[in-house]
Amino acid sequence: MNQLGLIIISILFGATGQVLLKAGANRLDGLNLSLSKLVPSIISILKTPAIIIGMITFAISSLLWIKVLTKAELSYAYPMVSFSYVIVAIAAAIFFKEAITLNKIIGIAAIVMGVFILNR
Repeated sequence: MNQLGLIIISILFGATGQVLLKAGANRLDGLNLSLSKLVPSIISILKTPAIIIGMITFAISSLLWIKVLTKAELSYAYPMVSFSYVIVAIAAAIFFKEAITLNKIIGIAAIVMGVFILNR
């Protein structure tokens, strides 16, 4: 697989992991990370399938990213990671009914244009 394909797949896995973590976090009944509640909180996290799958998805993304770094210049590959913001914003609107505001649209457009300019 070529560099761009690996970058895209890594970004998709990372964004998917983020969406899954949010879905899992929405199922948690708050999260108290104080020392006295740390162990029960960790157990609660580990019993949430969306969080576990999200973490596995992030791990896959990380492995793919390491592969990308063996082949591509960092100054080429890393700016493309910002596309994950675009993917997550769209997924958040679809799955979590988050608003897509004018500011978000402008930000997404700036990200897309910025990556395009950096990689010309």
